[in-house]
Amino acid sequence: MTAELIGILAASVALGGVMLAALHGVRQEVRDVRSDLGDVRTEIGNVRTELRDEMQAGFKELTARVINIGDRLSKVEGIIEGMFWGAHNQPPDKPRQGAA
Repeated sequence: MTAELIGILAASVALGGVMLAALHGVRQEVRDVRSDLGDVRTEIGNVRTELRDEMQAGFKELTARVINIGDRLSKVEGIIEGMFWGAHNQPPDKPRQGAA
């Protein structure tokens, strides 16, 4: 019985050593994955910043174009209004009463 008990203890110690070695390997793999995730997060942050900068530049360009179109449209409206005599261009029907 003593030999059996020593055999069981020896097998338990050996299995414990194998488990510790396996856990050490798993822990190292988890560290590697965490490091890779940190790199991916940094890369995503960089891409996000680049996209934000590109969008802001695009919005600035779009705003400048819209303002330019608005200026051109107001000029065309002025020309069209000058071509036609409307109610706002004609003298009033009744002279104004004033202290003159």
